Amino acid sequence: MDGDIDDMLASIKRIGKLGLENIIQGHGDIIVRGEIDAAVKENLNYLNNIKKAVKSAGKRKNVDEYLDAITIEECGKSRVHLGGLAETLHRRNLRALYRKMHGEE
Repeated sequence: MDGDIDDMLASIKRIGKLGLENIIQGHGDIIVRGEIDAAVKENLNYLNNIKKAVKSAGKRKNVDEYLDAITIEECGKSRVHLGGLAETLHRRNLRALYRKMHGEE
């Protein structure tokens, strides 16, 4: 939520190129070798999708309604992740990124 999205995208791309055996996340399950490429693609896709959505939000009259309508599934993730907290975190991600991208920090 509070990180720089372009730094996060670059970091995830680097992780995908490291040839790791496993990834032990701060949140979520352990990602094993056969799942790493898919996890990297999923996370890059999610971040790129929320970035596009938030850019579009800046052109809307009712930003809050627009952001509330953007589901986590539309952005490429499941709401089931993290014991059901993924949807809440998704909403926070959208709002935090909007504030950063549109100068409301």
